[in-house]
Amino acid sequence: MSSWADGSTRRWRATRAAVLARDGYLCRAHADGWCDRSGAAPHQCTGRADLTGPHAGHAHHVYGRAVTGDDPQFVVSACRSCNLAIGEPEFPQSDPADTRRRVLFSLPEGDQVVTPRAELAWDPVRLAEYAWLRPFLEVPDDAAPPLAMSLPAEDAVGSYGADAVGWIESELGIRLRWWQRLAITRQLEHRADGSLSWRSVVESCPRRAGKSVRVRGLALWRMAHADQIGEVQTVVHCGSDLPICREIQRGAWRWAEAREWTVSRSNGKEALEAPDGSRWLVRSQDGVYGYDVGLGVVDEAWDVKPDTVSEGLEPAMLERLWAQLHLTSTAHRRATSLMKQRIRDALTIDDGETLLMLWAAGVGAVADPGDPAVWRAASPYWSEDRRRMIAAKYAAALAGEADPQADDPDPMQGFLAQYLNVWQLRPSAVERGDAAVSPDDWSALVAVVPDRAPDAAAVESWFGDGVSVALVWRTGGQVVVSVRPVAGLSEVPAVLAAAGFRRTATVGASLAEDPALAGVRVRKGQGRTGAAVQELRRLLAEDVVRHSGGEYLTGQVLSARTMPGADGPRMVSSGAAEAIKAAVWAISDCRRPQVGKPRIVVARRAAEES
Repeated sequence: MSSWADGSTRRWRATRAAVLARDGYLCRAHADGWCDRSGAAPHQCTGRADLTGPHAGHAHHVYGRAVTGDDPQFVVSACRSCNLAIGEPEFPQSDPADTRRRVLFSLPEGDQVVTPRAELAWDPVRLAEYAWLRPFLEVPDDAAPPLAMSLPAEDAVGSYGADAVGWIESELGIRLRWWQRLAITRQLEHRADGSLSWRSVVESCPRRAGKSVRVRGLALWRMAHADQIGEVQTVVHCGSDLPICREIQRGAWRWAEAREWTVSRSNGKEALEAPDGSRWLVRSQDGVYGYDVGLGVVDEAWDVKPDTVSEGLEPAMLERLWAQLHLTSTAHRRATSLMKQRIRDALTIDDGETLLMLWAAGVGAVADPGDPAVWRAASPYWSEDRRRMIAAKYAAALAGEADPQADDPDPMQGFLAQYLNVWQLRPSAVERGDAAVSPDDWSALVAVVPDRAPDAAAVESWFGDGVSVALVWRTGGQVVVSVRPVAGLSEVPAVLAAAGFRRTATVGASLAEDPALAGVRVRKGQGRTGAAVQELRRLLAEDVVRHSGGEYLTGQVLSARTMPGADGPRMVSSGAAEAIKAAVWAISDCRRPQVGKPRIVVARRAAEES
């Protein structure tokens, strides 16, 4: 626990969310011995970090915040009871486990790790900014939040999820689980023009969580709402095991027949067809070619060939309204590159078109695969039956008994994959994408900053991890940009005042209403990071930009890499890029034609003579 004289900050909330995800939402403060070491008063540890309330989730500074600040390697997740009982350490404590934790959270593969982007951690405070996600902020006792989940796209304004969930529950006579409702709501987020925000959905959770019910419900909803979408729907469903795909569709046969839909049960030709011609086709991996696909579903994608998607489904989705690819799977050690690469890329790169939803045990939790709290944290749905099932599977794995369903010669590795959903991921060995500018060309653009007030300013943050202030000056037909990083928004007014800037600044849309900027005139800046990098590349090609040579902007510019995407350039580098966005916004403002009231200028001498 820490004293917060100035209140919680965006940066701390992001750090806390990442720590909770890293530690699997378990009370590591108690499990690691910090309660005993601190001499805390008697209390009852609840075992899990509390995810409800205005200060969702607790995290404990093990040596005290005054000693280590908010360095996440010295912060552990805690239940509310333990965190309050321990209090703020008044002196450095020795680490009872004599270990150091990784920054944020990672998924291991030998000595290598894949470190997800910090903003993927479950953060109720950040998610509360999106009205359609507020019903999910209080996680029920029979559920767990995802270990990693993409934030809504920058252009998302809502979701069809509530309507879809209501229709599915009413039509199929079922009650969807919390995680199923969340996943459907996220998948159906849309833009202001009504089109879906996500081109691809990468979803992964342990076995027996209810993926089949969710796939079935969403396929039927799309077919029944072709008029809303704007065209007849074709759902093409394939997977590692054709009989399993058939079984998912079979659960809808009676429902479809009762509504006079056509049902084909022939092996290899299973299909549902609505009166308007919308179809749900179950096909083999080699049978997905030749269709116009509105929704492509790949079930248990761990054993699906990459070409089935890249050469079969994805090209068939071109020019379709609301086109979406849905990859879903539990982990497997012998997985093809398809799911592993998609998960790894989504963990490390924000391409603006892929929704990631991953339920799994964090790297710290895997150290104790026999802990029921670890099982629970990895399970999107939890019940006593599930606890007994996993306990039996774990006991069998300890005894060296291979699980036929796991299809893995190593019983314990099979258990980790199937029931804790631990993927074996390797960091990408190849640097992908195109750089915005070469180091030599960027170095040649250094210029002196004019000794006067800047003509434009912009402010952006990188998911709460610091803030960048960009200042731009006109110099003939060119501009000079300088970017200064600051610790928080509260410093921005002083930086602008010191520079003599008195005009309207462009700030990130999520920052515009922050009280810290109450004294600053602002307009909202919007746009994807990839688009900002592309615009910077264009401005450089036109020889418009000069810069002060500052290391912060230079580091981001030289590390940014993009690739072409369906909706414009997408980022394939995983580092921060808020300095680039702020710089591009400010440059654009500086080059915008000046608009104002016409002024009448009277020559002083002529006026005196008259």
